[in-house]
Amino acid sequence: MRAAGGAFLAALIVVVATGCGTGGPTSGGNANAGRKIFLAEGQCGSCHTLKDAGSRGTVGPNLDDAFAESKAGGFKHSAIENVVRDQIKYPTKGSGMPANLVTGQQADDVAAYVALCAASTDKEACPGIAVSGTGGEGLYASLGCQGCHSLDGSKSTGPTFKGLYGSKVQLTNGKTVTADEKYLLDSILDPDLDIVQGYQPGVMTSVIKKGQVPKDQAQQLVDFIKQQK
Repeated sequence: MRAAGGAFLAALIVVVATGCGTGGPTSGGNANAGRKIFLAEGQCGSCHTLKDAGSRGTVGPNLDDAFAESKAGGFKHSAIENVVRDQIKYPTKGSGMPANLVTGQQADDVAAYVALCAASTDKEACPGIAVSGTGGEGLYASLGCQGCHSLDGSKSTGPTFKGLYGSKVQLTNGKTVTADEKYLLDSILDPDLDIVQGYQPGVMTSVIKKGQVPKDQAQQLVDFIKQQK
C-alpha cells in the first residue's frame, strides 16, 4: 500500500513541476456530484478506501493514506485534483484499474471530490468523515457494495438490489432460482457460488473473497437488501 501511495506522490511532484499532468489540467469539477459518482457508476468505492465515502475497498490504494502526506506538505488542491484526473485517464501500469472508468465532466467531478475529501479533517466540507453507518446500510457502504449494486434499479457491474429479494433470478448454469434469504446469504458468503446470467464471475471476489464477510454481517446485509423494494 505504501508503494501505491508513493506512486501518487511521485505523480504530484510531476504535476507541480509542470503545471499540469499528462491529461491536462482539470477545472470546474463538482465535489458533491463527484461523491455520488465515486459511490455509484464510477465504481471507485469497490476498490478504494475513502473515509468520507464510507468505502473500504482494498484492490486499489487507500486514498486517505495516499494523499495524507501530500496534504500535510501543503500541496495545492488543484495539484491533487489533476493527479486524480490523470490517474483516471492513465492508471498506473499494472494496477489493474481500467482507464477512463468515468470521462469528461464526471471524471472532473470525481477528481474534485477525491482532492477535497481524501485525508480531510474538514467535517463541514466532508461530513462523511464524521458519520459511520450502522447495520446493513453501513456495511453496504463500507464494503464497497454500492460500487456494483444500485438501490434504484439502475444497471451496474452487479445486479441492482432494488426488488431483488423474492424475485426470480436466472443463473449462468441455466437454473432459475428465487432470491430468498438463503440465496442472498450464500451469495455474500461465497460470491462465485451462483452467477446471475449477464454478469461475470470473479468480479465480486476481486473485492470480497469467499468467507471474508462474517456470517452475522452477511445477515445484516441480507436484511438491508430485503428492504430495497
